Amino acid sequence: MQSKSAIILAAALGLAAITAGAVFAQPLFASGVVQERGIADAARQGLAGFVKQNLAEYGVRLPDGFPLSVADGRELASLRLGRGFPVFSVNPQRLLAADADLSGLMAPTGSWRFVALSGSRPVGLVTVEKVEGRWQAIAFGAAELAKNVEAAQAGHAGQTRFLRVYQAQSDFLEVAQADGKPRFAALMSARETLSLKKQPALLDGADLIEPLRAAVRANLASFR
Repeated sequence: MQSKSAIILAAALGLAAITAGAVFAQPLFASGVVQERGIADAARQGLAGFVKQNLAEYGVRLPDGFPLSVADGRELASLRLGRGFPVFSVNPQRLLAADADLSGLMAPTGSWRFVALSGSRPVGLVTVEKVEGRWQAIAFGAAELAKNVEAAQAGHAGQTRFLRVYQAQSDFLEVAQADGKPRFAALMSARETLSLKKQPALLDGADLIEPLRAAVRANLASFR
């Protein structure tokens, strides 16, 4: 999961047009989701504004802890927009119910994330949400998650959906299967939080229910 230091709010959304060569790729999984052009436009404009703002403030030498995994301002200036995907999540109370089905519980959060690329290398994510009726880029960062998502997507052909279980601090890709039964690729956060490091690459949703429930209960209890 990304740290607070890995997020920079987009303070200059209206600055600049898209950087040269920036492109928009298809979402990971688009079934049932009508993609609005404004989402991609907001990501493009947000990335361009973020680049312009930081080049003006720092120039070539970027500060330690910069949220995108780039070497310097020259690499920052060459970034382009890559894959975009909606973020799905689950209701924690429904997850704790006896008949919980992970795929069936997945619902869109209204948030989209786009991979920022340096050449073909993922260097971070641009988060886009609707604010006061307009799609806007609201955060930049999560470099490790960007790499993890792209690697997992490359390793699993077919349609996928990105799932974040917030209360369990765990991310997954739901992968469509030829037999019609989706399975889940646990990303780094889920493998660490749920102790799944030695588990197969793809898991049945039923096998994830109890580990997720335990993590959700523990995290919910810590806020009481």
